[in-house]
Amino acid sequence: MLILVFVVGCGVDADVSRTVGARCDTKDDCNERCLVDADDYPGGICSVSCMDVRDCPGDTACVDDEGGVCLFVCDSDADCEFMGPGWRCDSRDARPDSAGEVKVCRG
Repeated sequence: MLILVFVVGCGVDADVSRTVGARCDTKDDCNERCLVDADDYPGGICSVSCMDVRDCPGDTACVDDEGGVCLFVCDSDADCEFMGPGWRCDSRDARPDSAGEVKVCRG
């Protein structure tokens, strides 16, 4: 609940959950996937697999990382501060490949 209050207070409307955004160490901490690469996903992040943005919950985009995962969209590093230390806003290839790039929170 504190994370959600912090997010709303910063003007970022991200819905952190076991689907997308919660910190994790293993898949069992999430509804589907736990991304744990320390450089790309500091502290681990729950996510879901996707083929395109229609597979992703609101405020997330489907990027061509890890075979297609949903990550929070952003405009600047400040939009990713709610995720904790080490997170920043980064351009990634969107899925499908023809969709160009999208800015998402990553390590």
